[in-house]
Amino acid sequence: MKHVAIAAAVALSAGLAAVTPSPAGPLQEKIDKARDTLDRLKQTIETTRHRRDQSRKKHGNVLQAIERLDRRLHKKRGEATVITRNIKRLDRTMETLRAQESVLRSRMNERKAMLAARLRRLHMEGRAGRVRPLLAADSYAQFQRRLLYLSTLVAWERRELDAHRRDMTRLKSLRARHGKARDTLVKEKGRADKKMRSIKTVKSEKKIVLAGVAKQTQSHEAKLATLRQSENRKESLLEALQQRGRVPDAAPGTRASGAFRKGALLWPAEGRLVGAFGRQKHPTFDTYVEKKGIEIATSEGTAIQAVSDGDVVYADWLKGYGLVVILEHGANYFTLYAHASRLLVKKGEAVARGAVLGEAGSSGLTDRVVLYFELRKGTKPVNPLGWFAKR
Repeated sequence: MKHVAIAAAVALSAGLAAVTPSPAGPLQEKIDKARDTLDRLKQTIETTRHRRDQSRKKHGNVLQAIERLDRRLHKKRGEATVITRNIKRLDRTMETLRAQESVLRSRMNERKAMLAARLRRLHMEGRAGRVRPLLAADSYAQFQRRLLYLSTLVAWERRELDAHRRDMTRLKSLRARHGKARDTLVKEKGRADKKMRSIKTVKSEKKIVLAGVAKQTQSHEAKLATLRQSENRKESLLEALQQRGRVPDAAPGTRASGAFRKGALLWPAEGRLVGAFGRQKHPTFDTYVEKKGIEIATSEGTAIQAVSDGDVVYADWLKGYGLVVILEHGANYFTLYAHASRLLVKKGEAVARGAVLGEAGSSGLTDRVVLYFELRKGTKPVNPLGWFAKR
């Protein structure tokens, strides 16, 4: 658009410069011609500006759509995590109830066997069985001892019968609790299945949006517009962080600059390197881009680790990059971790080398589970591969 404006100015100057003292008719004709040329150029500029604004709006809408889907996905994953925890808790509850029921049944069977033996004995002795020992006593003292024994035996039998009744009541209660827990577990598993289906639906919607951008039949420049807009947001953020240095509300961390050196950094996640630093082909948009970091293919939920001691200066959504963490390590070094499914740190926290910052995912402009990692010296991107410790 700048070149168009220059061309307009040159054309106007040329038109006016060509005007020389001559009859009024030719002079007016040249002025009108110059004005027409300027009007056409202004119209071209306006059309170009309108197309640019429309393009920005269109690709901005793509980034917003992706972020909306990612936020929905993030919320549903959180809900699924709660359901999973509930299922695990119910499983533990049911296991405890089964164990309690097993112990109670065993005790009841033992008591039942003892009572059955006692009943058989009483049946064999007949009605006079209890008083026969008393009648056979040789003395009053012996009578008293036998009476005490029989009274103790009767009390024991009553206690055992009462305990058996209590155990039966408790067993009934345990069965009811077990049944309720089982019903709740079935419902929770149904909710989990429904939630997983909804997660798959949102993932499919995101793939459709990404595929729509990737299959554009426009020029190469238009195809990269969405990526550029995303990149510009990231660059603006990093520049702002670099200019103001440490965030005022950041907690003081143990940022030993000596530990931040080549060959000493941890790998940010377990996985396979699938995207190198420099000019690379974008896997989703099938076009070449200048990569300022690396990509590590991993699995959903893999721990994202701090490569060195640092302070969290950003932990939030960033259009195009999904959930992002940025650490400041001192000496003007920054590291960026993107496409997370979940963040476990907040802005202002000091983290140690190896601390878990979050979990890997596929948020942002990607349909794969990858961790995107950048190393910056100020705002200058640095190839991190030479900085990692050997695995």
